[in-house]
Amino acid sequence: MNISARQAVRRLPAFSLVEIVVVLFVISLGLVGILSLIIQNIQSQSYNKNNLTAYQLAQEGVEMIRQVRDSNWKAGAAFTLGLATTTGVTYQNYMDYRDALPHDASANPSVLSVLKQDSEGLYIHGGLGTTSPFSRLINTKKLDTHSLQVDAIISWQDHNRNYSYDLETILYDWY
Repeated sequence: MNISARQAVRRLPAFSLVEIVVVLFVISLGLVGILSLIIQNIQSQSYNKNNLTAYQLAQEGVEMIRQVRDSNWKAGAAFTLGLATTTGVTYQNYMDYRDALPHDASANPSVLSVLKQDSEGLYIHGGLGTTSPFSRLINTKKLDTHSLQVDAIISWQDHNRNYSYDLETILYDWY
């Protein structure tokens, strides 16, 4: 190769090593940003799934107490029978679809309220099943002679953070 050919090669436009490093740095920053968005999206999906499940478990808790109230009315008993007896006192209960009446959870509410999933995927207290991240506590309080406050509290842990969903309603006597 003669000297004029070497000079022609050196004069061709090209990227320097510094320019290539800067471009790679900018691209890697963009990829890190995209990766963090993907991780945040996955965490949000997990929270939304658990929050929806918690809402449904809370609604189920309220409906089970409502069923007890309705059964009491149909039997001609006091509408708070098995739910609350003294006005102004809060009763801590746990209950699942297999129970006719709620169970007292005041002795140890954190252990008694833990829900398991049975072989059919239904949430139960005790018995055989896979322990779920959810626990349910149903508080009942007789407000006066014709009303009962029901508060279903669902708690769970996700990504080392504690969450809680609280659903409250007031049930009335059919008198």
